[in-house]
Amino acid sequence: GLMCPEPFAVTSNETCVIKYPDTVVDIVEPDLPPYSLIYPGPTLTTFPQHTIVGSTALVDIRSFLGARGSLGFRGMFGA
Repeated sequence: GLMCPEPFAVTSNETCVIKYPDTVVDIVEPDLPPYSLIYPGPTLTTFPQHTIVGSTALVDIRSFLGARGSLGFRGMFGA
């Protein structure tokens, strides 16, 4: 009886949204009153992924993840 540990993988996605400021352009023409155009700033959304791959031979996965300081993984295990 040789026992092999089972493979183990945990993946966590944390959405990151960045909203850049709007751009305001002032237009001045000789025959018209001045006015402004507002171009909305872009919104950048990324989905960084954190993955841990190992085996069930890890004695205490919560202490291992806590040592790494990943909030996403700690939330998954209730630690």
